[in-house]
Amino acid sequence: MTIFYMINAVLAFLVVEIILVGGALLISVPNLPLFASGVLTQEVPQATTYFVHGSPDGEALARWLTILDKEFPSKQGPFSFARPLLLAVVDIQGHVLASSGRYPLVVGTQFPDQLSSRDRANWRIARADVRGAENKFTPEGDGSLLGMAAITDQHHVDGVLVVKVVAPDNWQLALNFLQFLALSVVIITLYAAVAGGISGYVTARGLTRRLQGLVRAAERWSRGDFSSYVHDSSEDELGQATQQFNHMAGQLRQLLQVRQKVATLEERNRLARDLHDSVKQQVFAAAMQIGAVRFLLRQDIDAAEKRLLEAEKLVRQAQQELTSLIRELRPAALEGKGLVAAIRELTTQWTQQTGIVANVRIGEMQILALTVEEALFRVTQEALANVARHSHATLVQVSLEVEDDLVTLTVRDNGQGFAVGEEHHPGIGLSSMQERMRHLGGDVQVESVAAKGVCIVARCKRLLQDAHIEPAEDSAEHASGGIAKGG
Repeated sequence: MTIFYMINAVLAFLVVEIILVGGALLISVPNLPLFASGVLTQEVPQATTYFVHGSPDGEALARWLTILDKEFPSKQGPFSFARPLLLAVVDIQGHVLASSGRYPLVVGTQFPDQLSSRDRANWRIARADVRGAENKFTPEGDGSLLGMAAITDQHHVDGVLVVKVVAPDNWQLALNFLQFLALSVVIITLYAAVAGGISGYVTARGLTRRLQGLVRAAERWSRGDFSSYVHDSSEDELGQATQQFNHMAGQLRQLLQVRQKVATLEERNRLARDLHDSVKQQVFAAAMQIGAVRFLLRQDIDAAEKRLLEAEKLVRQAQQELTSLIRELRPAALEGKGLVAAIRELTTQWTQQTGIVANVRIGEMQILALTVEEALFRVTQEALANVARHSHATLVQVSLEVEDDLVTLTVRDNGQGFAVGEEHHPGIGLSSMQERMRHLGGDVQVESVAAKGVCIVARCKRLLQDAHIEPAEDSAEHASGGIAKGG
């Protein structure tokens, strides 16, 4: 962006310069005689010193003209002049007093006789110009300029200085313009490189800082943390866009809160279904078995004992179901322990209950926020529960790693898997795990291919300095179901 500013500055300077110099040339070319008259104005006062009481010093004038011929001013404004064709001093009677140049006049000859009618008129004007105000050049037919200026002491005219030069070539003038323009390009580029670089850096730095703030906020929003806002009070387009983004983030935050409440209601419904489908049915069946025993005790002791064993089995199953639900409602395994020990104990008990081998790999650990430990423990519970219910797996690998400020939990099984795009079984969705991790500013990803198992990856920041955490309404309300279909 800084280079872009610099290039724009250079081009802008060049355009302005071309306009100004081109305009100056358009004005200068028609006024070439006016620029040349500067030579007369510059040299006439010097000629006055060679007239003493109106009498000319011919030898001194000749020496002066010789020096002037060698040192003739070659530059007048934008025009360059070559060596004069003619330099001469003429008295008011028209006699040549001294002459030099490439084609000098013969001393003593009549100067007016060698002039055209127009130039003789200019001659008469010059010799009568007491104030020296008529110093000018006129173009000749041969491409030269002829200038005549009165040598005066403001009281009377002593003589006339005559200068004849070759008019500058317009092509040479154009070449001089291009050379001047090329030099200007270098100078302006250097200037613009510094000025444009500084200006571009200052402007781009402020713009970059604002964009970086927007990018950082967008990264947090992508992780589900919509409590971060971009502070930009500018009224320009970027400031207005930032205000729209902040408004959008606020709306998404409200939406997540609504979804969290919906998830709470869904969790309550799931617990009710689990109690109805498992514990209630088992208790009802146990009651039926016990009722049958009452009639069999007097008739058939062996049959009654068999019914009691069935009832005992049903009661134990109900006890296991209740134990599982209680663990989901409150992670007692975390009390007085760290997350690592709780996960190891959970997988050991889960293996004993299900007969599925669970390998645990723990990387180098760092301190985790308590809310993070609870969430990761819940996700582990939910993932293992779904493996046991749906996957038909024989092996589960659980890994926990911390890298920088990010903690990652991975649960992978070798079960039957499912197509991720398939519709989830009611009440056993992935949404609860995702909601739990989004609540911490993290996310959950599921990778699965039919007949090749499921991999669940949960990530979030380990300390949650930047995450927006809202306390759960009820620990029981945030217990979660599993994923759609087994891993």
